[in-house]
Amino acid sequence: MAESLIDLAPELVELILSFLGPSDLVTFGQTCRCATQFTLPSNQILWRSAFLQVFDNPKTAWELLLPSARPNNRSREAQWDWYREVRRRFEAFNAVHQRTADAAVPLDSESVVTTFLDIIDTASISQLESLNIDYLRRLFKAGPSAEKIVHDYHRDIDSISLPLDLIQADSRPFTRSMLGRREIPEWASRFHVLYGATSREADSVRARCCARAIIYDWSVTDSRAEYGPFTKDNTCTVNFATVEAIASLMHRVLEKGHKLRVPPGLFWHSIPYSMSSQFLPQEDWAGVTHPWVGTYAFLDYRSLVHYNFANNLEHPMDLGGFEEACGDLMRLELKINDSEDLRQDPRLQTELPSCTDLPMLFFRGTSNGRSQRPAILVRGSVSLTPNAKQVRWRFIISYAGEDQWSLEGVQPAGPRSGGIIYGLWSHVDHDDHGPTGPFCYFPSECCEQDYTQEE
Repeated sequence: MAESLIDLAPELVELILSFLGPSDLVTFGQTCRCATQFTLPSNQILWRSAFLQVFDNPKTAWELLLPSARPNNRSREAQWDWYREVRRRFEAFNAVHQRTADAAVPLDSESVVTTFLDIIDTASISQLESLNIDYLRRLFKAGPSAEKIVHDYHRDIDSISLPLDLIQADSRPFTRSMLGRREIPEWASRFHVLYGATSREADSVRARCCARAIIYDWSVTDSRAEYGPFTKDNTCTVNFATVEAIASLMHRVLEKGHKLRVPPGLFWHSIPYSMSSQFLPQEDWAGVTHPWVGTYAFLDYRSLVHYNFANNLEHPMDLGGFEEACGDLMRLELKINDSEDLRQDPRLQTELPSCTDLPMLFFRGTSNGRSQRPAILVRGSVSLTPNAKQVRWRFIISYAGEDQWSLEGVQPAGPRSGGIIYGLWSHVDHDDHGPTGPFCYFPSECCEQDYTQEE
């Protein structure tokens, strides 16, 4: 009879170890030299088993990628190393726990956040559950002050996340408010959007000021972005810094103006096709016919004009002390409509590129508030961004027999993800120096107050 585990036949040892998770496997490998040989990084079969004890199989998510997204992902698939990925993910997890518990411990924000984004990008739904999302939820629920990772930048002079002119003698982390109007790394903004609103920003005047500085700046978008939250280069690339500002502000507007809280999804709505398709038409890849609820916000026009002209002065106007007004809470009731008149509608024509892996959808419907006023007519289109990862939405709002407003938005989490649509509204003719502001629409079940409840 074998006196210890390692005295068993190697194939039996391998079989037994295949039931261990990463932490237990590391502990076993530290017991003796023979155990170390079993757990070497080169044992990809064993580390694959350990990985899948904790995380979703990334190949499941990769198989769902649309054809246009597959070529850019092939190098990632070819270089995948099960041991390295386990170690990278646990190091990021531990770094956040150590850094949030002890401010003296350095944190490479870029490395940690991009690791978390990779966990999100390789998540998949199996029987309404995802091991990847559970992993992130445990971190952000258990870690002391874990939300700091959403906002702070480590003082690392080699990191692209930190402008050199902000380096100071102390070791305090730099926050968004300290960065002001400087460019925010895409990885940071995207992670914040997918995480959702934080308690820290809800109470921060400075956070609201920074969000407004982007949203109400007339120069943040133009015809090259078709007046939406895209980069101004005719590529239809999502401008995540703008989307982040919209999300941050609109979550507060919903809670303050409508007593309605969209709680942090903690990434649940960041997985494509996680929205139930049970009651959706087969052709509805975007969830157009799902019930959507949303609203918009606007700054007093005099303040909007004053702010934009003050931008060119030596001391720009600070919007921290200003408050937006918000519109009614509206429910969208939309139906797909592939009629020729919508396809040829001048208001729905676009010069920005899109991904044709999924067809552009057109729709008509109504926008209904809680009041007894007549329903507002809505028509629009939905398409994939060129990278086949985000969903672009356009809404044309009509009342009194005339087109009034154009809403350009993006769903950052992808097709039928259940994620929120964030965007910018403006007049349909996009007049120079015209009113503008943020809006959002979200699936009706994603709020903590029943939409039908009277205030």
